[in-house]
Amino acid sequence: MNAAFRKPDPFPTPPRTEVPAPLLSVEGVTLQYRSGHALVTATHRIDFTAAKGERLVLLGPSGCGKSTLLKAVGGFLRPVEGRIQLDGREIVEPGPDRMMVFQEFDQLLPWKTVRQNILFPLRQARHGWSKADIDEKVRQIIGKVGLTKFAESYPHQLSGGMKQRVAIARAMAMEPAILLMDEPFASLDALTRRRMQDDLLQLWQDTRFTMLFVTHSIDEALLVGSRVIVLTPHPGRVRAVIETAAEALGGPGSPRFRAVHEEISGLLLTERFDQGGGI
Repeated sequence: MNAAFRKPDPFPTPPRTEVPAPLLSVEGVTLQYRSGHALVTATHRIDFTAAKGERLVLLGPSGCGKSTLLKAVGGFLRPVEGRIQLDGREIVEPGPDRMMVFQEFDQLLPWKTVRQNILFPLRQARHGWSKADIDEKVRQIIGKVGLTKFAESYPHQLSGGMKQRVAIARAMAMEPAILLMDEPFASLDALTRRRMQDDLLQLWQDTRFTMLFVTHSIDEALLVGSRVIVLTPHPGRVRAVIETAAEALGGPGSPRFRAVHEEISGLLLTERFDQGGGI
């Protein structure tokens, strides 16, 4: 039959869409560390991925291996089983493509100003940026975290929330592939903590960085995350993956927020009973 008169296929094959590879891939990861003479298994065969620009939260009770897993992604701890890859390359050591923000307020250099604290790692990294480029980058990031008026202040002159802003700015200035945050707001008072969560989301709106955020607060997980991985008690395993889309939940007072909050609470409570624990 002439191709010009060929009947159209009634069931055409849909065009194939390429699914982008995940930025971060954690595959069957078991982590162990020594505590005194005991060998502690922190996580057991954990699997998850994070896409570029995603706000991924690790949520679970104390001792479930959240922070240990974050250290492994940072390259400070090697898995005894499984592997961790960033952008297709296995993580075997720390690197500037993974910057970490800790909970403690003393992570800044006390003898350097806000500007100098942010400037220091940029100069050490030798990215090939000119002095003018680095100075402009520092100026911009200080403005984004709202500390322009405190650029020449020292850490002892700052509040806890302001110190955490500097730590976040210092990490973001390095333009890492992924930002690792280990309960960065846990030591703040409730009001400051809520404001910092909002500021973090605004910073993400501006730059769309990729984030792996650790917390044991369900409220915080739902406020800052686009996806939440719920871990079991020690040793940590993946109990559930919750698609949160924080922007669509409507805030803590909305029915959708409360429903997802109750769902996660139920998962954590059930897990405690499964493990033989009480309330």
